[in-house]
Amino acid sequence: MTFNRKILLCAVALALGALFVRLGFWQLDRHGERSAGVRARAERADAPRLEWRDPGDVPSDTVGLIGRRARLAGQWDRAGEVILRSRTLDGRAGAEVLTPFLVGGDAGQIVMVLRGWLPAPDGLRPDLASGWPNSPDAAAPTGEARTLTEVEGVLVSSRDGRGGQPLRTEISGARHLVIAGLDLDLIREQTALKPTPHVLRANDPPEGGVLRPARALETDAGPHLSYAIQWFAFAVIGLGGTAILLRSSSERKRR
Repeated sequence: MTFNRKILLCAVALALGALFVRLGFWQLDRHGERSAGVRARAERADAPRLEWRDPGDVPSDTVGLIGRRARLAGQWDRAGEVILRSRTLDGRAGAEVLTPFLVGGDAGQIVMVLRGWLPAPDGLRPDLASGWPNSPDAAAPTGEARTLTEVEGVLVSSRDGRGGQPLRTEISGARHLVIAGLDLDLIREQTALKPTPHVLRANDPPEGGVLRPARALETDAGPHLSYAIQWFAFAVIGLGGTAILLRSSSERKRR
């Protein structure tokens, strides 16, 4: 191997090594952020439950409430239900249901409630009525006969810009918005709903129906630590391999 090729090989190996090390430290930073978030949510879970019974009780804070238990009093708006498409459960195709909840009644502020999962072979059209098996309003999806009720759950985060391409689907004669993720901004754009910047993941679906709990909050720091180890390993392998290659080339030349 010529001297110029050795210099080029060293430069490439050092550049890639530096890149891999930088990516490793980036993943460590992400691991630290996720770990801090998990710890903060665990602390909030132990805090006293929030009670929202009037529109004025809805706090402006959002990030500081993620993971906090809450109980809302008001009315469901079944006509405004939004479908989160392509959600699987135990290998079955389905969708999650996001239902508007009017805190305090008809004139209240809207909080979107992630009520749970329903089966749907195409991932788009679940039987929404099957999610209300014991509801006195099961025959009145338009909301004309809604009654005051309560819902308990945990506040979760939404991600604006993660709703994907919005679709419309007809279920039992009513059209519903279908999106890919908890995107409140997209819901505001595509419907007449003006929800607060909060999402409540309901605790327990009603008994006797096919509705199942929605996905739970993340309880670990994710795979970032293992990713960091992989990037550092790539750096060591790249630099070590280059050193071995240069040494072998020098030994062959001495022979």
